Amino acid sequence: MSLRIAIVALVHTLILCGMIGMRQWTLATGVPVVLETQPVDPRSLFSGDYVRLGYKVSDLNLDELAGDKQFRRNETAYVVLTPDGEYWKPLSVHRSMPAVAQPQVVVKARVEYAADMMWDPAQNKSVGVRHLRVRYGIEDYFVREGSGRELERPKADEKISIRIAVDRFGNAGIKAVLVNGEPRHVETLF
Repeated sequence: MSLRIAIVALVHTLILCGMIGMRQWTLATGVPVVLETQPVDPRSLFSGDYVRLGYKVSDLNLDELAGDKQFRRNETAYVVLTPDGEYWKPLSVHRSMPAVAQPQVVVKARVEYAADMMWDPAQNKSVGVRHLRVRYGIEDYFVREGSGRELERPKADEKISIRIAVDRFGNAGIKAVLVNGEPRHVETLF
């Protein structure tokens, strides 16, 4: 009986170590990409303070981008990003992993919703636009207790952005939270 318990404990430990190792591999070997953010103010009772991050590259107008045009909710999408000044911007969206040349990267995402009509407040009516809202798995960032508000409500002269790492499989991980381009929170193993 104790041998079975030891084997189960060993398997669980190996799974946890594998998950940590995969994340660290992405952060260590991935291409650094800086994204413009739109922080929100949530709090988790069990995990403490965290910042919910929204990215401009999460709202995709398919009529303005190359690639595939039909997606369904919860489907995997591959977004090609390219540098555009200080931040990166979407270039195309695909249903399967495309080949790209440097400096472009491909980020794997999950389609949160797909729409063929969007409300345009400027025209005060619905317009025919193929639109995707995607999640990259980097929308929540946990911070030390009491330090989340400084990122959610930056001072007037502060601009928050995120440096992520994107590995060759399209996985993304947050490397650092930047305030005016300078690292404020940096991810480390311990």
